[in-house]
Amino acid sequence: MTTPRAFAKDQGAALVTVLTMLAILSVLAIVVADAANMSVRRTSNLVRMEQSRWYLLGAEAFARAQLYDLARRGRTAQIDESEWQRRVFTFPLDDGAMQVTLRDGGNCFNLNSLVIAEEGGRASINPVGMVHFARLLDAAEIGAEHAGLSAALIDWLDSDSQPMPGGAEDGYGASDNYRAANTLLADMGELRNVRGFTPEIIRRIAPYACVRPTTAPNQINPNTLRPEQAALLTLAADDLTLDQASAIIRDRPRGGWATVDDFLLHPTMSALSLNETARAQFSMVTRYYILAARVERTDAIETSVVLLEQDQNGRAAVLRRLFGVG
Repeated sequence: MTTPRAFAKDQGAALVTVLTMLAILSVLAIVVADAANMSVRRTSNLVRMEQSRWYLLGAEAFARAQLYDLARRGRTAQIDESEWQRRVFTFPLDDGAMQVTLRDGGNCFNLNSLVIAEEGGRASINPVGMVHFARLLDAAEIGAEHAGLSAALIDWLDSDSQPMPGGAEDGYGASDNYRAANTLLADMGELRNVRGFTPEIIRRIAPYACVRPTTAPNQINPNTLRPEQAALLTLAADDLTLDQASAIIRDRPRGGWATVDDFLLHPTMSALSLNETARAQFSMVTRYYILAARVERTDAIETSVVLLEQDQNGRAAVLRRLFGVG
Protein backbone atom coordinates (compact mmCIF):
# COMPACT_ATOMS: atom_id res chain seq x y z
CA MET A 1 0.00 0.00 0.00
CA THR A 2 1.37 3.44 -1.03
CA THR A 3 2.11 5.72 1.82
CA PRO A 4 1.20 9.44 1.69
CA ARG A 5 4.89 10.32 1.73
CA ALA A 6 5.70 8.05 -1.25
CA PHE A 7 2.67 9.43 -3.13
CA ALA A 8 3.96 12.96 -2.62
CA LYS A 9 7.32 11.97 -4.10
CA ASP A 10 5.57 10.44 -7.15
CA GLN A 11 3.59 13.65 -7.62
CA GLY A 12 6.84 15.67 -7.73
CA ALA A 13 8.37 13.34 -10.33
CA ALA A 14 5.27 13.59 -12.53
CA LEU A 15 5.31 17.38 -12.30
CA VAL A 16 8.98 17.51 -13.37
CA THR A 17 8.20 15.26 -16.33
CA VAL A 18 5.27 17.44 -17.41
CA LEU A 19 7.30 20.64 -17.08
CA THR A 20 10.18 19.13 -19.05
CA MET A 21 7.85 18.07 -21.87
CA LEU A 22 6.23 21.50 -21.81
CA ALA A 23 9.64 23.19 -22.12
CA ILE A 24 10.64 20.92 -25.02
CA LEU A 25 7.36 21.56 -26.85
CA SER A 26 7.74 25.31 -26.27
CA VAL A 27 11.23 25.26 -27.79
CA LEU A 28 9.99 23.21 -30.74
CA ALA A 29 7.13 25.65 -31.27
CA ILE A 30 9.57 28.59 -31.26
CA VAL A 31 11.85 26.81 -33.73
CA VAL A 32 8.97 25.97 -36.06
CA ALA A 33 7.57 29.50 -35.89
CA ASP A 34 10.99 31.02 -36.53
CA ALA A 35 11.59 28.68 -39.49
CA ALA A 36 8.17 29.57 -40.89
CA ASN A 37 8.87 33.29 -40.53
CA MET A 38 12.27 32.86 -42.17
CA SER A 39 10.71 30.96 -45.04
CA VAL A 40 8.07 33.66 -45.50
CA ARG A 41 10.71 36.40 -45.51
CA ARG A 42 12.93 34.48 -47.90
CA THR A 43 10.03 33.88 -50.27
CA SER A 44 9.04 37.54 -50.04
CA ASN A 45 12.61 38.64 -50.79
CA LEU A 46 12.84 36.30 -53.76
CA VAL A 47 9.54 37.60 -55.12
CA ARG A 48 10.63 41.22 -54.70
CA MET A 49 14.00 40.52 -56.33
CA GLU A 50 12.30 38.76 -59.23
CA GLN A 51 9.93 41.70 -59.63
CA SER A 52 12.87 44.12 -59.56
CA ARG A 53 14.67 42.15 -62.24
CA TRP A 54 11.60 42.27 -64.44
CA TYR A 55 11.67 46.03 -64.03
CA LEU A 56 15.31 45.97 -65.15
CA LEU A 57 14.36 43.92 -68.20
CA GLY A 58 11.74 46.55 -68.89
CA ALA A 59 14.52 49.15 -68.81
CA GLU A 60 16.26 47.21 -71.56
CA ALA A 61 13.12 47.28 -73.69
CA PHE A 62 12.86 51.04 -73.12
CA ALA A 63 16.51 51.57 -74.10
CA ARG A 64 16.18 49.50 -77.25
CA ALA A 65 13.09 51.44 -78.28
CA GLN A 66 14.88 54.75 -77.64
CA LEU A 67 17.91 53.69 -79.66
CA TYR A 68 15.71 52.58 -82.57
CA ASP A 69 13.93 55.93 -82.52
CA LEU A 70 17.24 57.82 -82.43
CA ALA A 71 18.57 55.80 -85.37
CA ARG A 72 15.39 56.45 -87.36
CA ARG A 73 15.56 60.18 -86.70
CA GLY A 74 19.30 60.23 -87.38
CA ARG A 75 18.72 59.26 -91.01
CA THR A 76 17.21 62.66 -91.76
CA ALA A 77 18.56 64.97 -89.03
CA GLN A 78 21.52 65.39 -86.74
CA ILE A 79 20.92 64.02 -83.23
CA ASP A 80 22.21 65.93 -80.25
CA GLU A 81 24.06 63.35 -78.17
CA SER A 82 22.89 65.05 -74.99
CA GLU A 83 19.45 63.58 -75.68
CA TRP A 84 20.71 60.20 -74.48
CA GLN A 85 24.41 60.31 -73.52
CA ARG A 86 24.54 59.91 -69.71
CA ARG A 87 21.07 61.36 -69.37
CA VAL A 88 19.23 59.94 -66.36
CA PHE A 89 15.69 58.72 -67.09
CA THR A 90 13.63 58.27 -63.92
CA PHE A 91 10.45 56.18 -63.81
CA PRO A 92 8.17 56.09 -60.74
CA LEU A 93 7.12 52.68 -59.44
CA ASP A 94 4.34 51.72 -57.03
CA ASP A 95 6.79 51.49 -54.13
CA GLY A 96 9.91 53.21 -55.43
CA ALA A 97 11.60 54.41 -58.60
CA MET A 98 13.83 53.17 -61.42
CA GLN A 99 16.71 55.10 -62.99
CA VAL A 100 18.06 54.32 -66.45
CA THR A 101 21.25 55.73 -68.02
CA LEU A 102 22.74 55.17 -71.47
CA ARG A 103 26.28 55.94 -72.55
CA ASP A 104 28.50 55.26 -75.52
CA GLY A 105 30.12 51.84 -75.14
CA GLY A 106 32.45 52.16 -78.11
CA ASN A 107 34.78 54.91 -76.90
CA CYS A 108 37.42 52.54 -75.59
CA PHE A 109 40.25 50.36 -76.85
CA ASN A 110 39.00 46.86 -77.55
CA LEU A 111 41.62 44.56 -76.02
CA ASN A 112 40.60 41.78 -78.40
CA SER A 113 41.78 43.95 -81.31
CA LEU A 114 45.36 42.98 -80.43
CA VAL A 115 44.73 40.02 -82.72
CA ILE A 116 43.16 39.58 -86.16
CA ALA A 117 40.48 36.98 -86.82
CA GLU A 118 41.36 34.55 -89.60
CA GLU A 119 39.50 31.81 -91.43
CA GLY A 120 38.70 28.76 -89.38
CA GLY A 121 38.28 30.75 -86.19
CA ARG A 122 42.00 31.28 -85.70
CA ALA A 123 43.54 34.55 -84.53
CA SER A 124 46.98 36.05 -85.12
CA ILE A 125 48.85 39.17 -84.01
CA ASN A 126 47.60 42.60 -85.11
CA PRO A 127 50.58 44.99 -85.46
CA VAL A 128 48.35 48.08 -85.50
CA GLY A 129 46.65 46.90 -82.33
CA MET A 130 50.04 46.55 -80.66
CA VAL A 131 50.89 50.16 -81.48
CA HIS A 132 47.59 51.39 -80.06
CA PHE A 133 47.99 49.27 -76.94
CA ALA A 134 51.46 50.73 -76.36
CA ARG A 135 49.93 54.21 -76.56
CA LEU A 136 47.24 53.13 -74.12
CA LEU A 137 49.90 52.07 -71.62
CA ASP A 138 51.53 55.47 -72.02
CA ALA A 139 48.19 57.19 -71.43
CA ALA A 140 47.72 55.08 -68.29
CA GLU A 141 51.23 56.10 -67.16
CA ILE A 142 52.47 52.54 -67.05
CA GLY A 143 56.26 52.47 -67.26
CA ALA A 144 58.57 50.66 -69.67
CA GLU A 145 59.25 47.96 -67.07
CA HIS A 146 55.91 46.47 -68.10
CA ALA A 147 56.85 46.17 -71.77
CA GLY A 148 55.88 42.48 -71.81
CA LEU A 149 52.19 43.17 -71.18
CA SER A 150 51.21 43.31 -74.86
CA ALA A 151 53.15 40.12 -75.66
CA ALA A 152 51.57 38.25 -72.75
CA LEU A 153 48.08 39.39 -73.74
CA ILE A 154 48.58 38.51 -77.41
CA ASP A 155 49.76 35.03 -76.41
CA TRP A 156 46.60 34.74 -74.32
CA LEU A 157 44.43 35.71 -77.32
CA ASP A 158 46.07 34.15 -80.37
CA SER A 159 45.52 30.60 -81.57
CA ASP A 160 49.09 29.33 -81.70
CA SER A 161 51.26 27.94 -78.92
CA GLN A 162 54.42 29.83 -79.84
CA PRO A 163 55.24 32.46 -77.21
CA MET A 164 56.19 35.95 -78.33
CA PRO A 165 59.37 37.54 -76.96
CA GLY A 166 58.45 38.42 -73.39
CA GLY A 167 55.11 36.65 -73.72
CA ALA A 168 53.64 33.52 -72.16
CA GLU A 169 51.80 30.63 -73.79
CA ASP A 170 52.00 27.61 -71.53
CA GLY A 171 54.56 29.19 -69.26
CA TYR A 172 52.30 30.04 -66.35
CA GLY A 173 53.76 27.19 -64.33
CA ALA A 174 52.31 24.28 -62.41
CA SER A 175 51.54 26.50 -59.42
CA ASP A 176 48.99 28.48 -61.47
CA ASN A 177 47.47 25.26 -62.80
CA TYR A 178 46.29 26.71 -66.13
CA ARG A 179 47.49 27.62 -69.59
CA ALA A 180 46.87 30.51 -71.96
CA ALA A 181 43.24 30.60 -73.11
CA ASN A 182 44.09 31.04 -76.82
CA THR A 183 40.75 32.70 -77.38
CA LEU A 184 39.17 36.14 -77.10
CA LEU A 185 38.51 37.78 -73.75
CA ALA A 186 34.90 37.83 -72.58
CA ASP A 187 35.39 40.22 -69.67
CA MET A 188 38.00 42.61 -68.31
CA GLY A 189 38.19 40.47 -65.18
CA GLU A 190 40.01 37.77 -67.16
CA LEU A 191 43.07 40.02 -67.27
CA ARG A 192 43.81 38.91 -63.71
CA ASN A 193 44.88 35.57 -65.19
CA VAL A 194 47.28 37.09 -67.74
CA ARG A 195 50.89 37.37 -66.67
CA GLY A 196 51.91 40.87 -65.62
CA PHE A 197 48.40 42.32 -65.27
CA THR A 198 48.30 43.24 -61.61
CA PRO A 199 45.18 44.80 -60.01
CA GLU A 200 46.91 48.19 -60.13
CA ILE A 201 47.64 47.93 -63.87
CA ILE A 202 44.08 46.80 -64.60
CA ARG A 203 42.77 49.75 -62.59
CA ARG A 204 44.92 52.17 -64.60
CA ILE A 205 43.91 50.94 -68.05
CA ALA A 206 40.22 50.47 -67.18
CA PRO A 207 39.19 54.06 -68.12
CA TYR A 208 40.47 53.54 -71.67
CA ALA A 209 40.09 49.79 -72.32
CA CYS A 210 37.16 47.42 -72.77
CA VAL A 211 36.33 43.98 -74.12
CA ARG A 212 34.02 43.50 -77.10
CA PRO A 213 33.09 40.14 -78.71
CA THR A 214 35.09 40.81 -81.88
CA THR A 215 38.65 41.47 -82.99
CA ALA A 216 37.57 44.60 -84.86
CA PRO A 217 38.86 47.83 -83.29
CA ASN A 218 36.26 50.19 -81.88
CA GLN A 219 35.59 53.37 -83.80
CA ILE A 220 35.84 56.52 -81.69
CA ASN A 221 32.83 58.84 -81.72
CA PRO A 222 34.20 62.38 -81.18
CA ASN A 223 30.71 63.63 -80.31
CA THR A 224 30.41 61.41 -77.25
CA LEU A 225 33.97 61.60 -75.94
CA ARG A 226 34.15 62.92 -72.39
CA PRO A 227 37.02 65.17 -71.28
CA GLU A 228 38.57 62.38 -69.20
CA GLN A 229 38.67 60.21 -72.35
CA ALA A 230 40.84 62.63 -74.32
CA ALA A 231 43.67 60.07 -74.31
CA LEU A 232 41.64 57.92 -76.71
CA LEU A 233 42.24 60.50 -79.44
CA THR A 234 45.99 60.12 -78.93
CA LEU A 235 45.63 56.38 -79.49
CA ALA A 236 44.01 56.93 -82.87
CA ALA A 237 46.12 59.81 -84.19
CA ASP A 238 49.91 59.97 -84.45
CA ASP A 239 51.71 62.99 -82.98
CA LEU A 240 48.61 64.19 -81.10
CA THR A 241 49.37 65.26 -77.54
CA LEU A 242 47.03 64.86 -74.60
CA ASP A 243 46.69 68.63 -74.23
CA GLN A 244 45.74 68.96 -77.89
CA ALA A 245 43.20 66.16 -77.57
CA SER A 246 41.63 67.82 -74.53
CA ALA A 247 41.43 71.11 -76.42
CA ILE A 248 39.66 69.41 -79.34
CA ILE A 249 36.98 68.04 -77.02
CA ARG A 250 36.54 71.48 -75.44
CA ASP A 251 36.12 72.98 -78.93
CA ARG A 252 33.33 70.58 -79.84
CA PRO A 253 30.39 72.61 -81.18
CA ARG A 254 27.04 72.49 -79.45
CA GLY A 255 25.21 69.44 -80.74
CA GLY A 256 28.46 67.92 -82.01
CA TRP A 257 30.09 67.68 -85.42
CA ALA A 258 27.75 66.66 -88.22
CA THR A 259 30.25 64.37 -89.97
CA VAL A 260 33.70 62.90 -89.48
CA ASP A 261 34.98 65.28 -92.17
CA ASP A 262 33.73 68.23 -90.12
CA PHE A 263 35.58 66.86 -87.10
CA LEU A 264 38.78 66.42 -89.09
CA LEU A 265 38.54 70.05 -90.23
CA HIS A 266 39.42 71.12 -86.69
CA PRO A 267 42.76 72.97 -87.04
CA THR A 268 44.63 70.51 -84.84
CA MET A 269 43.26 67.45 -86.64
CA SER A 270 43.70 68.87 -90.13
CA ALA A 271 47.35 69.67 -89.35
CA LEU A 272 47.99 65.94 -88.77
CA SER A 273 47.16 65.02 -92.40
CA LEU A 274 45.65 61.66 -91.45
CA ASN A 275 45.50 58.93 -94.09
CA GLU A 276 42.37 56.93 -94.88
CA THR A 277 43.25 54.20 -92.40
CA ALA A 278 43.55 56.72 -89.59
CA ARG A 279 40.35 58.48 -90.64
CA ALA A 280 38.47 55.18 -90.55
CA GLN A 281 39.08 55.01 -86.80
CA PHE A 282 36.43 57.69 -86.25
CA SER A 283 32.68 57.48 -86.72
CA MET A 284 29.68 59.57 -85.73
CA VAL A 285 27.59 56.40 -85.42
CA THR A 286 27.71 54.57 -82.10
CA ARG A 287 27.70 50.79 -82.33
CA TYR A 288 27.90 49.75 -78.68
CA TYR A 289 25.94 51.17 -75.77
CA ILE A 290 26.18 50.64 -72.03
CA LEU A 291 22.86 50.60 -70.19
CA ALA A 292 22.97 51.09 -66.42
CA ALA A 293 19.70 50.60 -64.55
CA ARG A 294 18.89 50.86 -60.85
CA VAL A 295 15.62 49.91 -59.14
CA GLU A 296 15.02 51.23 -55.62
CA ARG A 297 11.96 49.88 -53.85
CA THR A 298 10.93 49.52 -50.23
CA ASP A 299 13.49 47.16 -48.67
CA ALA A 300 14.85 46.18 -52.12
CA ILE A 301 17.55 47.57 -54.39
CA GLU A 302 18.65 45.88 -57.62
CA THR A 303 20.99 47.04 -60.37
CA SER A 304 22.10 45.87 -63.79
CA VAL A 305 24.64 46.77 -66.47
CA VAL A 306 23.90 45.72 -70.04
CA LEU A 307 26.03 45.83 -73.19
CA LEU A 308 23.93 46.55 -76.28
CA GLU A 309 24.95 46.38 -79.93
CA GLN A 310 22.98 48.32 -82.54
CA ASP A 311 22.87 47.12 -86.14
CA GLN A 312 22.58 49.23 -89.29
CA ASN A 313 18.79 49.05 -89.12
CA GLY A 314 18.78 50.64 -85.68
CA ARG A 315 17.79 47.51 -83.78
CA ALA A 316 19.77 46.84 -80.59
CA ALA A 317 20.57 43.38 -79.24
CA VAL A 318 21.76 42.43 -75.76
CA LEU A 319 25.30 41.06 -75.83
CA ARG A 320 25.84 40.78 -72.11
CA ARG A 321 23.84 41.37 -68.94
CA LEU A 322 25.06 41.54 -65.36
CA PHE A 323 22.79 41.90 -62.33
CA GLY A 324 23.85 43.28 -59.00
CA VAL A 325 26.82 45.38 -60.15
CA GLY A 326 27.58 49.07 -59.84
